[in-house]
Amino acid sequence: MEGYKSPLFIDFDVTLACNLRCAHCNVDAGAPLTNEMSCEEIKTLLTEMFDIGVYDLALTGGEPLTRKDWRELVIHTHQYPAWKLTLNTNGILWTEEDVQFMVENAPHFLVAVSVDGPTAETYGILRRTAAGTPAVREFEKVMHTIHLLKEYGAKYDINYTITKKNIEYFFDMVHVVAELEGQLLGLKFFPYGRGKININELELDYNTWATFLREATRLKEEDSAFEKVVMSTPCPWEMYVPLLTDGYTDEDVKRIWGFETPLKNDYYRMMRDIGCNAGVTSCALSPDGSVYPCGTVSAKIPPLYCGNIREGGLLHVWQNSPFLKKLRELKLSQIEGHCPECEFKELCGGGCRARALIHGGGLTAHDPLCPLNQKR
Repeated sequence: MEGYKSPLFIDFDVTLACNLRCAHCNVDAGAPLTNEMSCEEIKTLLTEMFDIGVYDLALTGGEPLTRKDWRELVIHTHQYPAWKLTLNTNGILWTEEDVQFMVENAPHFLVAVSVDGPTAETYGILRRTAAGTPAVREFEKVMHTIHLLKEYGAKYDINYTITKKNIEYFFDMVHVVAELEGQLLGLKFFPYGRGKININELELDYNTWATFLREATRLKEEDSAFEKVVMSTPCPWEMYVPLLTDGYTDEDVKRIWGFETPLKNDYYRMMRDIGCNAGVTSCALSPDGSVYPCGTVSAKIPPLYCGNIREGGLLHVWQNSPFLKKLRELKLSQIEGHCPECEFKELCGGGCRARALIHGGGLTAHDPLCPLNQKR
C-alpha cells in the first residue's frame, strides 16, 4: 500500500522507569529497561522525527521525570517549530522550579497529568505505589502540581483513564477540572501491559460504556462544566455505535465531541477501508528504540514488534517493517465476523486490530467488544 511516507503521530516512551505501579498501565512500567536509549540517541531520534514530518509527538513513559536528562530532552524537542508537543506525567515528582522551567523554556508543550479519580481514595483505586499500596497520599502532591501549572500559566490538561472500577467517579472529576479551568481527557481503558493482567477487573462491557457515553454526551450539550471534556477511544465504533444507535448522527458526534473517523479523510480513504490507523498514520516507540504500531500496545510486546530505530533509523523501520506492511495491506473484507457487512463499516472499518489479538484472535479476527459481533 502506498500511503503516508512517515508517521504523523508518535507516542514515545522515553523510559519505563516509574515511581508508581498503576493497575491499568499499558506498558507495565516500574523498572527501566536495561538498554534504554541515551540522551544523545534520543536527541538524534527527535531530530529525525522533525525532519521526516512528524506532526504530533507525546513524550511519555513510565514517568519521564525519572530521567535525569528530561529537561535536556524537552529543550531539544521544543527548539523545532510547528509541531504539537505533549509531556505525559503522573505529576508526583514535579517541583515549582520544574513548572517554571517548562513555562520559560518549553511553553508550547502541553503537560498532561494523569489523575484517575476526583479524591485521594478514588485516585488510589488504579494508582498504586511501588510497594503496591493505593497511592492515596500522592494525590495531594499531584493536585499541587496541577495548581502550580495553572498558577504559572503552563499549558496543561488532565487525563483520566476510564475503567470498570472508576467510571462512576468521572462526572465528579469533570467538576473538579472545571473549577481549575482545565481540559479533561477521558481515555477509554485498553488492556495491555499490567492492564491486561487486570483485564477482568478493569475492562468495560459495552452496555456500561454505552450508558456512560450517552449520559456524557447529554451533559456536554447541557452543562457548561463539560465544555472542555474530550473523549479518546481505541477505535471509532466506541464513539459511533453507542451514539448512532441512540438517535445521533456522525455529524452530531463531530459537532459535540470533535471526533471524526480517519475514514472521513479522503486521502486515507483512498488507501484503505480499515478504520484502525495503527502503523498507517501513527506508531509508538519504546525506550530501547523498538517500534510498535500504536501507543496502546508499546513496549515489551514481541508479536507487534515492527523493528528498532537503532538499526537504520525510524524512517527505515517505517518504510521497511514486514509487520507494518501487513497491517497496511489489511482489507475490511478479510476481517472475520460481521464487519464486512456492517451498517457502520464506513465509519468503523473493522474495529481494533490489537484488541482482536489480545483476546486470543488473530490480526483478522473481529473486535470482541463490539456488540454487533456479540449478537451473532
